[in-house]
Amino acid sequence: MREIHAEAIAQFGGLNGVRDENLLASAVLAPQSTFGGKSPFSDLIEIAGAYLFYLSGNHPFLDGNKRTAMMSAIVFLRLNGIEPAPDSEKWEQLVLGVAAGQLDRDQTTRRLRQLLKKLPRKKK
Repeated sequence: MREIHAEAIAQFGGLNGVRDENLLASAVLAPQSTFGGKSPFSDLIEIAGAYLFYLSGNHPFLDGNKRTAMMSAIVFLRLNGIEPAPDSEKWEQLVLGVAAGQLDRDQTTRRLRQLLKKLPRKKK
């Protein structure tokens, strides 16, 4: 997560560094949590939504929290074979809604799913 944050700051500017280690740990570990040995998340998109939601909401970094949250969700999706839609305006609306407290985690995941549904199918 620190590498993603450093890249966001390098690309777009701002202060590099962690504001609160505990909030960072909470945001990073929440999507990895288990209950009774099972993930509370139903699929990879819900996990990506959790990264976006918790990183944006916790504000663990000095600057670039929204950018880091968005980039983290995108990186997670790509690492798992899902290519997000390149609609930057809709991504921006999603991240700003989460950061403003207008969307809960479930709403964040639903909006993220809508972005992913618009992907054209790749030809094999």
